[in-house]
Amino acid sequence: MNDPIDTHLKALALAPPADFTERMMQRLDALPLPSLELPHLAAARPAAHVTSGPRWWAWIFLAGGALAGALELAGFMFGIWLAGAAG
Repeated sequence: MNDPIDTHLKALALAPPADFTERMMQRLDALPLPSLELPHLAAARPAAHVTSGPRWWAWIFLAGGALAGALELAGFMFGIWLAGAAG
């Protein structure tokens, strides 16, 4: 294939400068290390000894997801039955 874009890109000689690696490593060394703690989230996080109580809402969401999955499965099975019945 003789694509004009490929020919143009080869002609430009796209290459990084000779001191590119050294300059980038110097800039990386100058940057501060990221903090592993997120202070703005620390106040929103409950303490480890505090219980959050019963999670009844989690069971409701689980049941809703199971119902949605069952409906998807029923729709899939109906589609297979319909395609098989059509011949």
